[in-house]
Amino acid sequence: MYKWRIRDALHSEVMGLALVLWLCSLPLVGFLVLPFFGLKTAVVVAVGLFILTMVVCWGICGGRMVRD
Repeated sequence: MYKWRIRDALHSEVMGLALVLWLCSLPLVGFLVLPFFGLKTAVVVAVGLFILTMVVCWGICGGRMVRD
């Protein structure tokens, strides 16, 4: 049972890291995309980065779950 909790903690750690990575990329989107392409494009890029980050995160977590 203790081993199961360690696995859950590792998966939530990857999700937390992915969210922090996305949050840290938002200022870059604001500084680089917003002035040149406008608000709508910046929002689309931010949402696209979020989706990409979550897909990569789920891929990592899914690979770990299959391996474990």
